[in-house]
Amino acid sequence: MALARALNERKYGLAARSVNEIINQLTAMNWYSRAGQYSLEIEGKLAQFMRSLGVHTYEIKWIEKEQLSETIASLSFENSALWEVLKELPDKLKKKIEGTGREQLLEDVVDNIPEAVFHRAYEQAYRLVTDVNTVKFLVGHAMYISLLVCIAELAGEKDSLSMVVEILEEGHLPLGPKGNTFYLL
Repeated sequence: MALARALNERKYGLAARSVNEIINQLTAMNWYSRAGQYSLEIEGKLAQFMRSLGVHTYEIKWIEKEQLSETIASLSFENSALWEVLKELPDKLKKKIEGTGREQLLEDVVDNIPEAVFHRAYEQAYRLVTDVNTVKFLVGHAMYISLLVCIAELAGEKDSLSMVVEILEEGHLPLGPKGNTFYLL
């Protein structure tokens, strides 16, 4: 895999190895393979993720594939307790990494992870829907989450996003919020 060569384990050591393992996991996923199939277990994982962030005010709403484009158009961070926590996360993670000697590795992660995930996510998104704008959203969503997960690993905070990775691995889509309603597919 090109990414394993891009994140040089000889140069960066174990930190690069752990990120390489995560990205191998992300690029092997069958993105969206169970999208639209209700799962109480997935709801539980989302609830666990919310609790881990200290978010207790939310509602989970499942949608069907046919509602995906319409729901994406309605997503909003306004009045979202989840967004109030998540908007700070990238800067928080970056600050934890700064001064650890991993700044160059962070740059390499930012430069390489989105491309590594792009092709598999695009292929799977296009199998789910054919609307170009919806596919673009899903691919951007996959690249952003993947990048955030890898940065969390570098910051020693992998567990903070582990439930999201599990939801994705099981083929579901944690789509996003509209206020305090979180949509799952």
